[in-house]
Amino acid sequence: MGEMSEERNNGVRRFYRESEDRGNHHRMQQYTELTAWITRLQDQSGTRRQTYFTPDYTDCQTYSSSIAHYRKEFAAMVGLPRLTSSHEETAIEPLEEAAYELIGEDELGEIYRVTIPVREGLHAYGLLMRPTGKGPFPLVISQHGGQGIPEMTAGFFDSANYNDMSRRIVQRGVAVFAPQLLLWETGRFGPVFDRKQIDVQLKQLGSSITALELFKIQRSLDHLLERPDIDAKRVGMVGLSYGGFYTLFATALDPRIGVAVSSCFVNDRFTHGRSDWTWHNSGNMFLDAEVCGLICPRPLYIEGGSRDELFGIQGFVEESRRGRVHYDRLVIGDRFKAVVFDGAHEFNPQDEPINFLMKYL
Repeated sequence: MGEMSEERNNGVRRFYRESEDRGNHHRMQQYTELTAWITRLQDQSGTRRQTYFTPDYTDCQTYSSSIAHYRKEFAAMVGLPRLTSSHEETAIEPLEEAAYELIGEDELGEIYRVTIPVREGLHAYGLLMRPTGKGPFPLVISQHGGQGIPEMTAGFFDSANYNDMSRRIVQRGVAVFAPQLLLWETGRFGPVFDRKQIDVQLKQLGSSITALELFKIQRSLDHLLERPDIDAKRVGMVGLSYGGFYTLFATALDPRIGVAVSSCFVNDRFTHGRSDWTWHNSGNMFLDAEVCGLICPRPLYIEGGSRDELFGIQGFVEESRRGRVHYDRLVIGDRFKAVVFDGAHEFNPQDEPINFLMKYL
């Protein structure tokens, strides 16, 4: 029991008092019940996703037709329609030409800094590395990860985990576009920003930071595929970490991307989740395996480092097994590769992912 006395003026008033920890066991119960309830919902979500995502596996053409409405629902989930269509907003036709600044040449070809109009007041920025020759060249989007910039993927200076990702592709006679996302190391590569707060602001307005950046990638493709030195029918995308996330999502949304390599991202999203990888009801509709299903029947290579210090490899193995189901049911298992390589949180230094990319590009 607590105390019930307090002296005031000449009389005695009695108020209940107790130690500050007396109600703690009730709060522990509240927390325990809530976490157990969430765990039950997560356990049930796999069945919900299976019930929701039911493509027609008759053949590849039928499958592709059957997932068209899922792709629209996927785009709506991340907030892309808010950017791409509204009678209240300005049309999305290019407002100006893309600007190309030649910044250097080396033994592989020419290197440009590119600024591409996206919407009124919005531009995409990236590097275009063009092989020597007339082309037309295949095009690969090479996407950096968290704390990164396009110049890192291109090997302009030393970086810990990209392993010369972009130049290894250019060496194969392929043009590479490396976009900049709102992910750079603040202070070192650009201004300080709060990505989570920007995502909150966009979600309050019906969109998301993911939707905005996916839209920039799509609009960049609109411009780049009009170039006479680019083969619009041969497009791929690769990315590491956050770049692996955007590779998976951009390829799922845009059928123009014919082959994808996603490194060090696919995993158990309930264990490795972030606010900008999460949308209303996404756990009951689209986690990584279902996003793989939106890429199928196009070729997809996913990988994880055996010593990845950020994402547990077991989650990669289990989720990639679920992603493979779509390819196996269509009897096109050769178009899907899930590889655990000897490495950390890095793009595979061996040639296997690049060889896969080139095989299907």
